[in-house]
Amino acid sequence: MKTFFRILQYSTRLTPRLVQFFIYSFIGIIFSAVSLVVVIPLLNILFDKVEATTIPPLPEFTISIQYMLDLFSHYFISIIIEYGKADALLFVCTCIVAAVLLGNSFRYFERIMASLIRLDIVKNLRSKIFENVTRLHIGYFNDQRKGDLISRFTNDVQEVESAVMNSLKAVLKEPITIIVYFSILFFISAKLTLFTLVVLPIVGGALAEIVRRLKLQAKESQESLGRIVNILDETFSGMRVVKAFNARSYIMNKMNEENEHYRKVNLSMSYKNEMSSPVSEFLGVMIIAVIIYFGGRLILSGDDQLGAGLFLGFLTVFANVIQPAKSFSNGITSLQRV
Repeated sequence: MKTFFRILQYSTRLTPRLVQFFIYSFIGIIFSAVSLVVVIPLLNILFDKVEATTIPPLPEFTISIQYMLDLFSHYFISIIIEYGKADALLFVCTCIVAAVLLGNSFRYFERIMASLIRLDIVKNLRSKIFENVTRLHIGYFNDQRKGDLISRFTNDVQEVESAVMNSLKAVLKEPITIIVYFSILFFISAKLTLFTLVVLPIVGGALAEIVRRLKLQAKESQESLGRIVNILDETFSGMRVVKAFNARSYIMNKMNEENEHYRKVNLSMSYKNEMSSPVSEFLGVMIIAVIIYFGGRLILSGDDQLGAGLFLGFLTVFANVIQPAKSFSNGITSLQRV
């Protein structure tokens, strides 16, 4: 993580762009959460659990979840009493569409900010590397391989670009998403959410081991690619010497050995990298199954605070927490390659 925040320093106007990134992300997450929470009254209508006799008064404005719920409840019950449940169902569907539209609009602005940060980082990082290399004394170039130096400008910078693009949203945005969604889960059912937090470390432990092994092989892969580039440079620069001493077989064997080593290292990295997503998905489904069992027992035992509509809404919100958690873990995995 320290390396990631050091890399961010290469972006110009980093602070205002990060502020805009967080603002757009937060507003987009709020609207996305609203589109999920509104599903609860929709389910109550379908299950015929809504019994409205009087219209609740308009609440006083406060920045809280309760204010939003009371405001929605006022208009929702008003429509049920005056126009019927069919029109209330249409009202809920309209709210869902509007929330998704606004959420995606702010998500677009957030990604624009992420792209500006990424492109500035790549430009300034490549310029800084070139500036530092040109300042080095002549003896450095005698000791270092040209392939390693070229690899710094090509492969390493591309790895940084890929890691920043994949990780900027995952590392900076997804924690906000997880916090907001878990706040909603606590509001729906604190008991069920606490039970969820007990079983979640299973996912984190499995993914942490994959990330640890991936980090060990990332450096070896970059060093191997640098040796390949160096072999190419030496071969093309000294082709006359190779031909004169009939050293083609030696060069071919050397290239094939290094190429095979690079293949094995990256194949092993691919196994571990691709394993993180299926493993986290399987563990996520397993956790949902456990939550369904535990929550179902609460409902069957007569828990007044958790009805069928709230429980299904809880599952809907929690199912949308899994993807940000996966993105966060994949973003951390990408950072290990830098």
